[in-house]
Amino acid sequence: MNLNFWVYALFYKWATISMIKDAMTYSDCSIDDLKKGVATKYVSHDQYKEITGQTYEETIKVN
Repeated sequence: MNLNFWVYALFYKWATISMIKDAMTYSDCSIDDLKKGVATKYVSHDQYKEITGQTYEETIKVN
């Protein structure tokens, strides 16, 4: 999976949550990017909530 730079930056502590919020205002990182980060365990549920103000809800794909 190809993740957004900012997701990796948060995981490796190259960026702070404040920096991620700033990146989102410039459309450099989206909520969908963060959701992918949570799904791959690069972003924690707590980080997601702190950044977006929303609780992460997993969606189950039905085949």
